[in-house]
Amino acid sequence: MRDAMDKRLYILNRSASSEGLSYLKTILLIPLLLLLTTCAVNPVTGRHELMLVSESEEIAIGREAAPSLKWSYGGEYRDERLRAYLEGIVRRIWKHSERPYLPMTFVIQNTTLPNAFALPGYVAITRGLLAELDNEAQFVAVMGHEVGHVMARHTARRITLGTLQQLGLIIGGIALGGKSGGNTLLQVGAIGSSLLMLKFDRSQELEADRLGVKYMAMLGYDPYEAIKAHDRLEVAINKYLRNLGKRRQEDNFLTTILSTHPREEVRKEEMLQMIKRLPPYKVRGDGRFRKRFQRAIRRLRQINRVYYVYDRAVLNFNKDRIERAEALLKKAIEKANREAPFYNLYGMIEYKKGEYKSAERYFRKALSLYPDYQPAFYGLGILSLKEKEYYEAVNRFKKSLGLFPDHAPSHFGLGKSYFYLGRYSSAIPHLRAFASAAPGHPEVHGLLGICYENTGNIRAAIREYSLQVRIAPHSDLGRYARQRLFVLRGFYRR
Repeated sequence: MRDAMDKRLYILNRSASSEGLSYLKTILLIPLLLLLTTCAVNPVTGRHELMLVSESEEIAIGREAAPSLKWSYGGEYRDERLRAYLEGIVRRIWKHSERPYLPMTFVIQNTTLPNAFALPGYVAITRGLLAELDNEAQFVAVMGHEVGHVMARHTARRITLGTLQQLGLIIGGIALGGKSGGNTLLQVGAIGSSLLMLKFDRSQELEADRLGVKYMAMLGYDPYEAIKAHDRLEVAINKYLRNLGKRRQEDNFLTTILSTHPREEVRKEEMLQMIKRLPPYKVRGDGRFRKRFQRAIRRLRQINRVYYVYDRAVLNFNKDRIERAEALLKKAIEKANREAPFYNLYGMIEYKKGEYKSAERYFRKALSLYPDYQPAFYGLGILSLKEKEYYEAVNRFKKSLGLFPDHAPSHFGLGKSYFYLGRYSSAIPHLRAFASAAPGHPEVHGLLGICYENTGNIRAAIREYSLQVRIAPHSDLGRYARQRLFVLRGFYRR
């Protein structure tokens, strides 16, 4: 983003790097940073807070993050009638919030992973969590909590903290692990969004709880259903993990999400006290509206049960148990034959089996059901790359990245396509994006080394060749990198 915050942070970072400032000298930048930063008033508490993110920047962050968030969670579950019904409820929450003028789009994410999240401009709940909620009030509790995070500017505060950490003003930081291994191009169902890994602290979670029950009461819902909504979240998490044969400690993403929340028994007691301290409120009807909610999500709940079979197929595919994956996928398609992810996974299975024509038919079938289904464009891209149709691969990977800008495997595929076309300058940014996500990959540093050498950046080539030798010394690229290091280092000694 080209905004005031980025400009002033750029100036500070550039100054620090060019003059080699020590940590002590960096600390001296604090007064300058505070002078350049306006203390913002929190719209919920009314208190002044140090904030490096303005409201307009906050909106821009949400807008830019939305496409990648959408596809990190499987794309959109498409049921226009259900979406319109639920969006109407969320808009009522938004209207009664502290910043009702912010933009807002509501999405049902097509994944069984139970979660919900919100950013300025983007509010979402997953199919897996929605299917386990019992009534409309519980849905309002979940959405009210997430809307509360937005209204209290919690994401902006976490970004501010992360920025200060990166500047060295606060020791520590938010670390996101990269993937390694040579099969990254074929991984299915990966979750990846740094914004969602910005953990809220306990006080922020409790503040969001407080706002959630307040919104419920204002809209005439029974706020005690917020406590039951947490019980339903627990049920959804346990069912999701049990279906995959996992325990909570074995799922890094859910562990990260849940570790931000207070212990359930403590949280329920605190929520109970929040509800008792609410100003007088009037409940509409029974305050729950179970019948109309269950009627609206009936089809989604049926589909969600079929996706449990699909999820096991994905798990087996990612573990190279191809026959088992195919058998499970056939069962899923027998029960629901209009789901684009099912046919896309079949395309990936056929690709692994070397049946490329069949794979293409399945990818195109997925697109016939969902014309903008990003994983299918990616699948067609790796087919073109495999068949050395590099110009076609470039077009398909570009389409994939147009839908999912942060999709690391598509960056790798596009970078490789440019590499084989001899367009080394074009390959570099995409290979670098992939290397950031998968620093231990056995090929990417060697490819980057060749690209840098061919564009005259010898220092960068030496760095990448050195990484290639360290990670995969005995591969073809590793041996080539060793040879080039001998030549290039000798060149530098002259």
